[in-house]
Amino acid sequence: MDLEVPASTLAALLLGTARAAGFVLLAPPFNSRSIPAPVKGALALALSVALMTTIAPSIPEPTTGFLVVGAITEVVIGAALGFVVQLLFAAVQYAGDIIDLTGGFSLQPAYDPMSMTMSSSVGRLHYLLAITLLFTSGGHLLIVRGFATSYEGLPVGGDVPTDQLGQVLITAFSMMFLAALQIAGPMVAVLLLADVALALLSRAAPALNIFAFGFPVKIMLTLALLGLTFPLLPAALDGLLEHAARAMVSLRSG
Repeated sequence: MDLEVPASTLAALLLGTARAAGFVLLAPPFNSRSIPAPVKGALALALSVALMTTIAPSIPEPTTGFLVVGAITEVVIGAALGFVVQLLFAAVQYAGDIIDLTGGFSLQPAYDPMSMTMSSSVGRLHYLLAITLLFTSGGHLLIVRGFATSYEGLPVGGDVPTDQLGQVLITAFSMMFLAALQIAGPMVAVLLLADVALALLSRAAPALNIFAFGFPVKIMLTLALLGLTFPLLPAALDGLLEHAARAMVSLRSG
């Protein structure tokens, strides 16, 4: 028995996998280096197969030129969607980086073998906590649903909405920095007050060497009060994920 598959179905599978691959490579938590490349490829293929009924109706008669240009376009769209999610998700790690900077931990950054970069200790801790909260709260399903809904506004074979994408990226950048400041705000305020107290102590007792015990005091204070930021993470992460899903849905091709 011969099994014939329509060319439009194969084209839909190819283009859908191309967009899903670009998305999986950049969007957390799927972009982690701890996930092997074959697993990421299988996940992209599984997303494409699951969305086949949504992708196939918008596919015109496939040609070689259409498939090449369409595959490149779909990879760009998927990578852009994943980058938006990554920007908003990075706010949690940037909050930890701000705490590191004010608390003195950034004087000795640690090497992160997962991202192949030098990262701060508290920033990495916040990132791992955010990943844990993402899976326990079902946030990864919200990201996948936002990606699946993007096919309604950005059908396969359409143009890349560069003007809308630029506005979405600017909004994502601003929200990333705002959310990082909101999460790290309590700790930054406490550490700034500690700096003021140390400055007053140096004025009251000039013989004391503030630089000798100032950094250890701030590090001990940071470790003692680090838990102040943890209750802020779930609400902040939920808001960031909802905005990421809305950003993916809001894009419309011309």
